[in-house]
Amino acid sequence: MKKIKGFGGRSYGAAKGEGKEIDLGSLQKVQQEMAKKLEQLEASFSQMEVTGTAGGGAIKVRATCDYRIVSIEYDDELLQNKDMLNDLIIAAVNEALREIQKRRDEEMMRITQDQLRL
Repeated sequence: MKKIKGFGGRSYGAAKGEGKEIDLGSLQKVQQEMAKKLEQLEASFSQMEVTGTAGGGAIKVRATCDYRIVSIEYDDELLQNKDMLNDLIIAAVNEALREIQKRRDEEMMRITQDQLRL
């Protein structure tokens, strides 16, 4: 590879025999492995569940990490006050969504960290 000089005399390449050669075949293999792991991870999100709660546990929302609500449980006492029930459901769903994002981020970080160690 020919050295290319930039502004200020900075070199933007190595002369032949200097530095490391990039093995495009192994780079492509790593990319394919990463894509496969990410596909598997995305599929596993449908099995991972999180729970969001509100009102000290008066409302519980269970959801999977592929953003599906599995169930909503609530104390029967909350049926007396429709506005409060509504607010607590919204709060519990929002907490579940935050938990989903947190879990997805953690799993994604784990996969990418494992890949970087290789």
